Amino acid sequence: MPLVNTLSTAQSPYLRAHRDNPVAWQQWTDSTLTRAKRENKPVFLSIGYHTCHWCHVMNDESFSSEIIAAVLNEHFIPIKLDREERPDVDAVYMMYLQAMSGGRGGWPLNVFLAPDTLDPIFGGTYWPGPWEEVSSKTGRTRKPQGPEFKDVLLRIHQLWTQDEDKCRHAGADAVRQLRDWTMAKTKADSSPLRPGILCDAYEYFVDRYDSVHGGFGEAPKFPQPTMLSLLVRMHQYMRIKEKVDLGDDRNAADMAIATLEKIAKGGIHDLIGNGFARYSVTADWSVPHFEKMLYDQAMLLNAYLDAWLFNKEANKFALDAVGDIATYLTNGPLTHPQGGCYSAEDADSIAPDNALTKREGAYYVWTYDEFFKVLGRVPGDIAAAHWGVSEFGNVDPQFDLHHELQGQNVLTVTMELPELSGVFGKSIESLEELLADCRDKLRAHREATRMKPSVDTKIVACWNGLAIGALARSGAAVLDVDPNAGAKCLDAAESAAEFIKANMYDETTHRLTRVYLDGPGTTPGMCEDYAYLIAGLLDLYEATFDPGYLIWARNLQETQNSLFWDESESGYFSAANDATNNLILRIKSGADAVEPSANAVSVSNLLRFSAMLGDEHLEDMALRTLDSFGKDIITQPYVYCGMLPSVVAANEGMRTIVLVVGKDANEDSVNDTVASVRSVLLPNTTVVLLRAVPRDDNDGHLQGWLVQQDDIYKTLLAAHEAKEHDADVTVYICRHKECGLPITGKSELMEVLERESNPEK
Repeated sequence: MPLVNTLSTAQSPYLRAHRDNPVAWQQWTDSTLTRAKRENKPVFLSIGYHTCHWCHVMNDESFSSEIIAAVLNEHFIPIKLDREERPDVDAVYMMYLQAMSGGRGGWPLNVFLAPDTLDPIFGGTYWPGPWEEVSSKTGRTRKPQGPEFKDVLLRIHQLWTQDEDKCRHAGADAVRQLRDWTMAKTKADSSPLRPGILCDAYEYFVDRYDSVHGGFGEAPKFPQPTMLSLLVRMHQYMRIKEKVDLGDDRNAADMAIATLEKIAKGGIHDLIGNGFARYSVTADWSVPHFEKMLYDQAMLLNAYLDAWLFNKEANKFALDAVGDIATYLTNGPLTHPQGGCYSAEDADSIAPDNALTKREGAYYVWTYDEFFKVLGRVPGDIAAAHWGVSEFGNVDPQFDLHHELQGQNVLTVTMELPELSGVFGKSIESLEELLADCRDKLRAHREATRMKPSVDTKIVACWNGLAIGALARSGAAVLDVDPNAGAKCLDAAESAAEFIKANMYDETTHRLTRVYLDGPGTTPGMCEDYAYLIAGLLDLYEATFDPGYLIWARNLQETQNSLFWDESESGYFSAANDATNNLILRIKSGADAVEPSANAVSVSNLLRFSAMLGDEHLEDMALRTLDSFGKDIITQPYVYCGMLPSVVAANEGMRTIVLVVGKDANEDSVNDTVASVRSVLLPNTTVVLLRAVPRDDNDGHLQGWLVQQDDIYKTLLAAHEAKEHDADVTVYICRHKECGLPITGKSELMEVLERESNPEK
């Protein structure tokens, strides 16, 4: 029976986008893999995601081609996989590709597998389609370098039919080497992990810092928010503060903040409609790869919030960026109406001048004529000078490989307001008003006349965990500055948490489903889903002081420990111990990718739990996980940015701020004290709120659970319950199960908090 395309039944938008291909795509299922084994045909596994630009290119050139389909359907079992649904499968074969190609990788990830063992035989990323078809369809005259995809297919088929044993041996050998590498002992031999390791990471970043444009290394440039947050916080770690400042522009925090400011002014930032693109193809952040990912928004929201809290007066731009991203997440294309956030916005969209063609960035770029038609001559002149709009376009052809941006302008700040004021003889205030009006007009025109990029409407647990945490932190921090914006962020964070609990969580088993799209998916939660959601719920507890979130997070942590913990070597595997069918390796990684590793987030979670709940077992698990990656952290600390703050916490101890609300407290006074605690950046700190008299029975029940976790809370509450007259709020700063003297005055509290956030004071 011939293969037929089965992707119309897939849940993933990425897979469904290929349902009309002539390629007889199958899904990653037992029945498909059984057929490959029965027919002894190699599996062609193509992995991508909905907003992947080069995935779209390969689809247009190859997977829509009858020529390619004929070869694939006859000689292979073609399988399409969404990496965002199955990151465990993607990680295995990406590791193979990077090992085979000297570290290079990307998507689409295309690998040929032995049909029974699923060992990889050969792999690559983008291969060009049949040139005659491509040139005829697109009008291109420059043939891409490298072999055409059809030639690759025929060569692999030839190798398999002529020397199957050799192919199998090569695949088995590759898997053996990957398994040896993943199982290699990475525990520190004898040297304990010390905070000084952060200095080694700092020196690495100094060597690669771009003092002109911000960022690190050469193009393409990714924002790397986990690293930026680490650099901001380095100055608050007492033992290394003086060692991460070489003067000039090489202060750790200054490098991060300058980078964040450059990013905010670059073309990577949608200056008209909010949100940030995934990366820039240029060193100066001016020309982005236009897809917008949920995880980038969430992590950048945290990074900009850190920059603002670090120095509110100097870093007002960071507060603007916080508002920008928060608006994008709470009232933008990624906002699910029932709560939670969709995964991404596509890079490609319908071209305004050709309704039959999709082009990268078409929704975002402007011709000179259209720009001035919308704004008029005088406002247009000022706006064009500010945003670098040129008559012939502002994109260098070397960064436009497919000539999709010819004559187009990507808006990026090229003339700052003081210079603009001097050139046009207008006050900065009037220029701000004019540019805001221009922004509104351009946004209205864009929304009215252009087809919006498609949205990947999957709701992914881990990325929503990131968003929940970032929105909760931001909402709590800005509540005192902008109550409406703060409340909106907190509402969005709580709505997302409730959506996941109602639709992607089993109350009986305490297990997560990874993906939701018109219903829960079939893929169980991965380690990152648990880790990121737990982190988000801990942030949400500290933003709302609702112990229900803390209880849910604790239940999830127990499930994560039972499913993913490595009993022999410590740390967490990416895939569960009961979900490894058709997975040739279980990977355990502590190094960061675009997002912090699940192990890095897990260590932080465990340390936070141990500080909040007095759980020494969880603290021990955190320390053992750190130690399990110790050798690699010592030799390459710069790829462990997500874990390095926990190295400091493990050495210096976590700080817990306990707020005890008195019996007859004035709630305005309570809110004022809470706002004071949230007004400073305090790394490796947890915050707990207790009430001498709970507000209602449910509040009392939930607080009762919290108080039972740690005797310190019982002692503090007992002392306040015995008082006839009590302060509205009493603050205790606790470390190592010991609390300092009570603080009741705001001035004293602010003095202590400033000293805690700036150790030199």
